[in-house]
Amino acid sequence: MRPGVGAKPLAGARQGGVVALAKAGGKTIAYVADEDDGNIHTVDVATGKELGTTQLGGTPSQLLVAADGRVVVALRDKAAIEVLEPEADPSQPLASLCTVPTPVEPVALATTPDDGTLLVTSAWGAALTAYDVASMGRAYEVPLPREPRSLVISDDGKKAFVAHVVGSRMSVVDLGAKRVRPVDVGGVEAGVLRHGKVGLFGGSEEIERRACQGFALAKSTDLSGRIFAPQVLVDPGLAEERSEGYGSGGMNPPEVASVAVVDEDTEQPLGESVSVKPDVRQMVGVARPRAACLLPRAAAIDPASRSLFVSCLGIDTVIEYDAAAADPQRAERRRFPVAAGPTGLAVDPEGRRLVVWSQFDRTLQIAPLGAKDAVEARVDAPAILRVGLSRKAQTAATADLELGRKLFHASGDQRISNDGRACASCHPDGRDDALTWATPEGPRQTPMLAGRLAKTAPYGWTGRGDSVEAHLAETFGRLGGAGLARREIDALIAFATSLRPPQAEMRDDTNDVLVQRGKAIFHSAQTGCGTCHREEGAWTDHTAHDVSSRADADVAATFDTPSLRFVGGTAPYFHDGRYATLRSLLVDADGKMGHTKHLAKEDLDALEAYMRSL
Repeated sequence: MRPGVGAKPLAGARQGGVVALAKAGGKTIAYVADEDDGNIHTVDVATGKELGTTQLGGTPSQLLVAADGRVVVALRDKAAIEVLEPEADPSQPLASLCTVPTPVEPVALATTPDDGTLLVTSAWGAALTAYDVASMGRAYEVPLPREPRSLVISDDGKKAFVAHVVGSRMSVVDLGAKRVRPVDVGGVEAGVLRHGKVGLFGGSEEIERRACQGFALAKSTDLSGRIFAPQVLVDPGLAEERSEGYGSGGMNPPEVASVAVVDEDTEQPLGESVSVKPDVRQMVGVARPRAACLLPRAAAIDPASRSLFVSCLGIDTVIEYDAAAADPQRAERRRFPVAAGPTGLAVDPEGRRLVVWSQFDRTLQIAPLGAKDAVEARVDAPAILRVGLSRKAQTAATADLELGRKLFHASGDQRISNDGRACASCHPDGRDDALTWATPEGPRQTPMLAGRLAKTAPYGWTGRGDSVEAHLAETFGRLGGAGLARREIDALIAFATSLRPPQAEMRDDTNDVLVQRGKAIFHSAQTGCGTCHREEGAWTDHTAHDVSSRADADVAATFDTPSLRFVGGTAPYFHDGRYATLRSLLVDADGKMGHTKHLAKEDLDALEAYMRSL
């Protein structure tokens, strides 16, 4: 190691991101994590010139510049973080020092205020792991609920706040006691008329909306104690009622954009920030001049103007909000149109610039922020410097996948849905939203797509879709979409079937004896699990069965056998999401499908461990 050599982080920058800024002599440089090519781009922010690239040992999700200048990168597909060191010349590649194991799928990074501890969230591994920054030795690990993503640390360094993609929650981790406290960041909407029903008082009712798409967090620096969580508030409808599409239907949009403002001390959201107002009850498609941010992916604060910036996939926009407002969603200042796929952004407080990385179009954008008075006057976004960064050689097949990726994330496209939803709205990262939706056929829990489409036909809970294309056509119909052109359909299917699942070989199956014992139980004649969930058939028998699971609103009684690939990370379970945990399913569903209730606790532990390894 050569401490003191090379670039250093900007003052106070302790949260990781797809873009991280640093000072190299008199230059401000941007490190950009390129997930497609598996490298880091180094860019001069003032000129937009690409200075160099550094090849990594895996797919980067976030990176962070430590206090001594070392660059830490989360390698999402390798269950590891890579530590690199800059050269004195920023155009030279970063030198790799080591890789450090993490739980499966590390996604976000942050350091404590004393710069002594690095915290890493792992999405599929559902954990927060702490490392000593000096030695990169593991200090401790705290289990988290499903799909954690971005994190920020309190001013006193005692708590970590973690966003979750699903579950309508934020996690607060007491770093001293190693305990997790849940924060409900769901919302409430009053005055809703659902399915023409008339409530007891005034013809309306109040509904609870579930929070999803919790990919990003930002922490205020000028206004201390405020944590911003861009998200989407969802009304999936009532499980006991049928609907016309997916959700409650009518004039009530199933998904609305939100920015929850959580107080660091009370650990609760400001009620105003999660209260859905009547003026959002309108269509959110392309006809609207201000399309909603239904796929937020990154957030950053500009302390000088007290602005919150949020990057939005699908509409390819960065929205600037008033960070001092009780409800930032209703205090929009400006919009910055950017290239497709804005996944990373950072604010350069010294140069008064916004730096945005658009992964889909592989473009870096640098926008001057202007003076505070211009921001408050809501002057239109200034001219943006757009820089196409270097890339590896591409093929025609890659071009189809890139088109499919854009379509998968196309919110506000009325060819896909008439209410603004994209494929990624219900399938973030190609997985599931952990919700059960009201549909014309009854309640339907969203299935995971990534790693589950190949060799698992037919599709849909009733098994009517004999191909991905057939099931896609039915889905578009229920969403009210006008439909895509032939090439676009092919590209969307190509992307959906190529979605990368968590890396199976990197899973934390340390207790092989327990897993092998569970495998024997799973395939035994006494339990009968392997009768329908056949390993040679991608963990399904491709057949619909009546397992006495019909809910009151269901039209049919038979349901397709779902694949068990990645079943351990896709709670809740059954077509209507009735089982919150895998254990509750194994115990309660006895006799309806297999026989597991009679098993001793040790055998249930082994069976569950095996199923989580699939």
